[in-house]
Amino acid sequence: MLNRILACVAGLALLSGCTHYPYAENVKMISYDDDVSAGKSVGPVRGADCTWTILGYQMGGAPTLDKAMANARIGAGEAFSDQWSKKGNGETLRYINNVSTSHDGFNAGIVAKNCLVVKGAGYK
Repeated sequence: MLNRILACVAGLALLSGCTHYPYAENVKMISYDDDVSAGKSVGPVRGADCTWTILGYQMGGAPTLDKAMANARIGAGEAFSDQWSKKGNGETLRYINNVSTSHDGFNAGIVAKNCLVVKGAGYK
């Protein structure tokens, strides 16, 4: 009986594994257009795509790199806040240098936040 209980616990632990996303560090350049001339620096930029989990139920899909890159381009910050507050200054970046991605968030048991963050130096 004890073996069956341990087998069930081990099986549940394997089924509820963590999700891992690929990441990149120091990508030299990501361009949004075909213009090859040097741009004007706007300084560090950050974009993120975040999802929330409430009582074990994930609100939406997993964070995606394309949404994080789009938010970095328009200066919106996080996709969740962008949907509600329409952040962004209306101007978009031409390219981003030295791009790195990382994961951020928290898990408070009842509520969790999982983010994919893009950082780099933006140019217009």
